[in-house]
Amino acid sequence: MEQLYIFIIAFVASFIGSLQLGPVNLTVIQTSVNKDFRAAFWVSIGGCLPEILYAAIAVAGTSLIDPKSSFFFYAGFFMVPLLLGLGIFKIIKYKEPENTKPQEYPSTLFGDFAKGFTLSIVNPLLLPFWSTVLIYNTSINVFSLDTKTDKSLFVLGAAVGALGLLLLFAGIAHWKKERINKMVNGNINKAIGWVFVILGLVQLIVVGLRYKQLI
Repeated sequence: MEQLYIFIIAFVASFIGSLQLGPVNLTVIQTSVNKDFRAAFWVSIGGCLPEILYAAIAVAGTSLIDPKSSFFFYAGFFMVPLLLGLGIFKIIKYKEPENTKPQEYPSTLFGDFAKGFTLSIVNPLLLPFWSTVLIYNTSINVFSLDTKTDKSLFVLGAAVGALGLLLLFAGIAHWKKERINKMVNGNINKAIGWVFVILGLVQLIVVGLRYKQLI
């Protein structure tokens, strides 16, 4: 029974932790609106896989990658041009939509998968998040990860939780695509492009503060 608790706790933590506005969530929504649920599904698959990597590293021991090491600084720095580039590209490409009908774009399994994976793997918050979850659990002793099965279930719960939320976003976006396009004047791409630019600028500020050791 405790192993079921481990899976559920990891699932809930991942589901809630993925609720914040981020590049992967926005890309899943955009893909579901502009393409279809199938394309958004593969973006979601790619987006949830890094949860396995970072949750596994956290379980194995955060000493493998020091939370204060340069890894997180460079990962965060890499996100700045990625977010700004995506945002500017979307704004320029879809600057003047001809109508409010969602545009259809060809979908490739690998392209959608790679898009989700790339945006998620460079997220510098994943490892600190799972490290914090495990450290907090140690302080309150809700569960223990004594066996390989326990650890595997925790990592699996982390991935399934993230996937569940992303698929929920994809399903809602596909269901309400007409309403979403109407809300943003028929151009979900331009709206999400501006959000990407804002996220990129915020990330740039965070990187600058970390470089100055102010946070």
